Amino acid sequence: MLKDRSRIERQLTFSQQQLSVIEAKLETGGVTGKARGKNPVWRKLSAEHRQLKRRLYAVAAVEKREAEAAQRKADKANGVEAAVEA
Repeated sequence: MLKDRSRIERQLTFSQQQLSVIEAKLETGGVTGKARGKNPVWRKLSAEHRQLKRRLYAVAAVEKREAEAAQRKADKANGVEAAVEA
């Protein structure tokens, strides 16, 4: 997953840069706040940025799950009993 994480992080930084550029252009044109939402280019870039952030959260969740599974497997191999949650 490290490969996916680094790829998504790189895409996220690029997306943030693109979003900043279009926001700067809109601000020089006098468009700010909620009026930005009417601009289709800004909406598209903002949606892509949100999507990448969600993917990064999903990768983090998978990495956490995999780490916990590896820990359980190691504990089982070492003969440590897992505490049963009631």
